[in-house]
Amino acid sequence: MKQIFTLVFLALITFSFSQVVEDSVVMGPSYANDVFYSLSDGEVSQYSGSSWTVAFYNKSQSAAIMINEARGVELYKISDNISQFSTIMDTVGMSSWSQLHDVDSTWDAYSAFEGEATGSQSNYGWGEYNFSTHIISASRIFMLKTSNDAYYKVMVLQKQTGVVTYRYASLDNTFDTTIVVNVPDYLYQSYAYLNMDNHSLQSREPDANNWDFVFTKYQTDYQGIAYYPVTGVVSREGLMIAEVLDLPANASYSGVLFKGLKNIIGSDWKTYDQSANMFALSDSLTYFVRTTSNDIYKLYFTGFEGGGTGKIKFNKELVLSVGIRENKGSFEMHSIYPNPSKGSAYLVFSTEQSKNIEINVFSMLGNRVFKANTATNVGLNTVQIDLGNVENGVYLVQISDGSQTTTQKLILNK
Repeated sequence: MKQIFTLVFLALITFSFSQVVEDSVVMGPSYANDVFYSLSDGEVSQYSGSSWTVAFYNKSQSAAIMINEARGVELYKISDNISQFSTIMDTVGMSSWSQLHDVDSTWDAYSAFEGEATGSQSNYGWGEYNFSTHIISASRIFMLKTSNDAYYKVMVLQKQTGVVTYRYASLDNTFDTTIVVNVPDYLYQSYAYLNMDNHSLQSREPDANNWDFVFTKYQTDYQGIAYYPVTGVVSREGLMIAEVLDLPANASYSGVLFKGLKNIIGSDWKTYDQSANMFALSDSLTYFVRTTSNDIYKLYFTGFEGGGTGKIKFNKELVLSVGIRENKGSFEMHSIYPNPSKGSAYLVFSTEQSKNIEINVFSMLGNRVFKANTATNVGLNTVQIDLGNVENGVYLVQISDGSQTTTQKLILNK
């Protein structure tokens, strides 16, 4: 009876004292600043949105290097013959070059520099992976235009155990520099940032545990027709978010699917009304955010003032707090192998309790391509999934036991 009383008391603490909190952030005129925000603590920091040009993902197993396209940075593929680097001295033929873009749904894959990879298991767009040395070495030359309209030819010389060597030069070769980015120096952040106008590396993200969202401008793909800049909300790695098409007063997270993509909130919670010359908010759109500590917040937007002030208003409510729960039980995914996979892959994970789990696989656009349910045992588990009918590409594998969710990346290359 004592144990039952304790659990009931904890449940009362967990659910009974939530309240709606009204909050806002101000990005400034023309959305000039990026605002990092914590659901528990409010605004964390602001940085100029134009203070970086390219950003290097900080984990050794990824080749992602993204660009600040929404602030005017452009990237073009010039040549796969890296011996031509010094001889390229103008932008003649630029109209025939392939312009490359980041995919806005993930932090660690499909970046602009990885664009138009050959499809080979070892090719990462900007470089070729050596399975013996585990080094990615340059295989492509790019042209990059900064937000200040300076043009540079670029090569990513290599990435080795978390160290990126990045070379860029002016078209007339009077300026030629090589930057070494030791990404472990940015261990608690997603990216290390380089400003190619003043040639400085920057640590502009707060530590990952101190923020949940960044209110920012980013480039998005409109239905495969065109890329254009939008103002919205990007979530940090590790957050799981569910979008519910219902009024905030009625919306529930029960039975909904939480996804780990960074653009689930994104920018489409508002639309521009041309006849009224103002932005309109959707009143039947609610988000539920599961943090890395498994707390769940309800979030919905209440105001958007546009580019005059860049002010965004929203309400948040802590609807579930599990930080004080007992007997939570750990649940962790260790690896996916083989990765890259030719269609069949094994998920290796551990749990301290026998339970049923759900496995979902999502494309980078958020489309679910696979779903399965299975029972687990205490300790280490290995589950095989068959994606033989799924197209080549990068996917997010998500496993959930109902209270916890974990996600890892899987590459299909058949």
